[in-house]
Amino acid sequence: MNQLFSDFSCPPQHDVKRFLTNSAIRFEREDKARSYLILDDDNGDLLGYFSITFKEITYPSEAVSNTANKRLGAVTDAEVDDKVRVRAYLIGQLAKNKAIEGNQINLEIILSEIYGVINEARELIGGRAVILECAQDDNLVALYERHGFKKIEMPPNHNGDITMYIVIRD
Repeated sequence: MNQLFSDFSCPPQHDVKRFLTNSAIRFEREDKARSYLILDDDNGDLLGYFSITFKEITYPSEAVSNTANKRLGAVTDAEVDDKVRVRAYLIGQLAKNKAIEGNQINLEIILSEIYGVINEARELIGGRAVILECAQDDNLVALYERHGFKKIEMPPNHNGDITMYIVIRD
C-alpha cells in the first residue's frame, strides 16, 4: 500500500498526496472518513482517489437562495437567527494521479464513483446535500461549476478554501 501511495502525484495540490500517505488509513481506523481508490483494471495502478465523510455546516441564510436552502434541507439555527445549518456529505479529498502518463480518469468519472458511494449511504441514512471545500482558484471553481456545484457565499474556511455544494436526488 505504501508503494502505491508513494507513487501518487497531484501537483499543485500537494495536500491531497499528504492526506493519502499520512492520514487516509488513520481516518479509516478512527471512522473519520472513508477513502476510495480508483485502480486501473489492467495493471492495478492508482488512477485517482476520493474521501468522503459527513459534516454539518452553518452559514448565513442569505448565502444561497431560499429555494436552494430548502433543497439542501437547511434548518434555522436556534441560537443565531440569521444562520442556517445543513448536514451534508463532504468530499474531503478528490484527486487524479498525474504521475501516470496517459491517465484517462477525469472529474466526471471520479464524481460518478463518488455519487455511487453516496447513493448507497443515502439508502441507509438519507441526505441529499454534497459539499466540497476548494481553493479560491477561478479555474478550479469553474470546473466544479461545470459539474453542477454552486458556491455558498460565506467566508473562506481556516485554510482559505471556499465551500461549494450540489444537491443530489434519485
